[in-house]
Amino acid sequence: MTSAAKDDVGRVMMEEGREGIFSEPVRGKLLTWQHLNYEVGSGDKTFKVLKDNFGSLQPGKVTALMGPSGAGKSSLLNVLAGRIAPSSTARITGEIKLDGESIDPVENRTKFAYVMQDDALLPTATPREALTFSAALRMRKEISIEERDARVNQLLVSLGIDDCADTLIGGLLFTGISGGQRKRTSVGVDLVTNPSTIFLDEPTSGLDAFSAHALVKLLKRIGDSGATVACTIHQPSSEVFDLFDQVVLLRSGRVVYQGGVPEMNAFFAAGGAPLPMNFNPADHVMFVMQQQDEAEMDKAGLFMPAPANPVGRPLMSIGAGSSANVLHEGNPIAKFLKESQWLALRELRNAYRNTGALQFRFGVTFFLNLLIGLIFFNAGDQNNEFADNLNNHFGGITIVSIIVMFGSALPVATEFPFQRPVFLREYSSSTYTAVAYFLARFPLELLLALGQVLITLILAYFLIDLRGNFAFYLLAYWMLNVAAASVATILGCALSDVKSVTEYIPPLFVPQLLFSGFFIRIDDIPVWLRWAQWLCSLKHALNIIVLTEFTNECDDAERPQCIQLRENNDVESDLLGVYIGCLIALIVIFRTIALFVLVDKSKSVY
Repeated sequence: MTSAAKDDVGRVMMEEGREGIFSEPVRGKLLTWQHLNYEVGSGDKTFKVLKDNFGSLQPGKVTALMGPSGAGKSSLLNVLAGRIAPSSTARITGEIKLDGESIDPVENRTKFAYVMQDDALLPTATPREALTFSAALRMRKEISIEERDARVNQLLVSLGIDDCADTLIGGLLFTGISGGQRKRTSVGVDLVTNPSTIFLDEPTSGLDAFSAHALVKLLKRIGDSGATVACTIHQPSSEVFDLFDQVVLLRSGRVVYQGGVPEMNAFFAAGGAPLPMNFNPADHVMFVMQQQDEAEMDKAGLFMPAPANPVGRPLMSIGAGSSANVLHEGNPIAKFLKESQWLALRELRNAYRNTGALQFRFGVTFFLNLLIGLIFFNAGDQNNEFADNLNNHFGGITIVSIIVMFGSALPVATEFPFQRPVFLREYSSSTYTAVAYFLARFPLELLLALGQVLITLILAYFLIDLRGNFAFYLLAYWMLNVAAASVATILGCALSDVKSVTEYIPPLFVPQLLFSGFFIRIDDIPVWLRWAQWLCSLKHALNIIVLTEFTNECDDAERPQCIQLRENNDVESDLLGVYIGCLIALIVIFRTIALFVLVDKSKSVY
């Protein structure tokens, strides 16, 4: 047995003596639904995911939603939790009640806690920091810092993760806490607000038998505390299945059985499928549901009949006119500032602890610019024969500019997909707004961009022997770096995996090289295509540098060549402010597009 498993054994043995899960009494609410239908597709190509579905989740009980793959258990969970909003290709009708009152779950989603299947946690955070972050932004504003910290400490103990509370969670790039501890941390993040209703999507996924049993036992304790708990689960062991109070069995979107676990065996026995001796009940019902097709199960009476709908009673269209993200109550400005502060501090801490990424980012920048500086050594020296060819001088500047552009684009584009699941989980639960998230990331990106640009200039400026104003170089390259990162952010927001992001980088950034003026003169580009240069941040940065490098600093002998270079690249000496303004405008435009893309994607996912 591994040390992590031994630790879990000890935690479970001590579990019974722990204090309650919640810091204050929780009264779970009765959630019922009937005639629930969920259809996807359009026109003739539609598919019914849920068909006249019905059931109930009882307060103080833990309910398992089970069924074969494609049965609709996750869809049912997400509809009840308000995680699926209707669209042109998704229609939801039916009636959902909370304590007897009809509700739209999309509008009431902030009343429910929702734990995703994947543990979307920041690897560089600790369990204590993850819970504290959630508590700071989601608990009522009148709760003091002392009360908040006491709640976090109490949860850490109750969840059995107090001994690893200050250990990094870890992830793909470095190890951290165990899988069971990570899953309990995910649960704890949503328990800080003392929710009365908790949904969990496949909480035992990826856990061994013992860890799965320990987690469901934790859910049982949460239910015993008064909360309404429901989770999807694929094929639990007999020990795990025995912990559930109720079960909802689905097949092809229809309810096979819903009710108490002890009564389930009698239901299947009446349908001609009794439980064999010494057989896992969960395995048995899964086998029965997949052994027969839908028509055969209908004939055998293995689908529970749906309750009748009163004549003339219309079914509610769920989610119509709802917002996919419900904002917090209270002073919006104060909340925005608080969210931005906590997010910015977390981003700084994440960057500081992720030393491997920082070393790689700055290390590559140092190596490439050192290499370029050595290759183009003294290209800007007027007394150097190598500098007689102005193309060598301009070529060195162009290559450095290209490195500056890609130096931020690649890290940002590939980093964001890793943080995207964390954002989606927190944004969907209204922990913060998308605007606060974007603005909080910006100061860190500015600092990282400044660091890269300083390394670039310290090497390239002096090795190539550039003569332009250092401050203008710093300004141009800094804005170029940030503008490239802004374009990369759009990719990171639109695409969910690194592979797709890297495939789209060349089509977005290679055209900028063509309009740089180095590979082909701007004058030689067809007139009807030249307008595209105004969309290229690389071109605007080079225009600023050309003005500072090849205007005042050119001596009389070189001046005709300098003038020709500016003319070939369509650079006007009186448009310096325009070039700077264009870079700023592109940064704002690209960031705004990325924000809208991210919000749109988050609505379609959760």
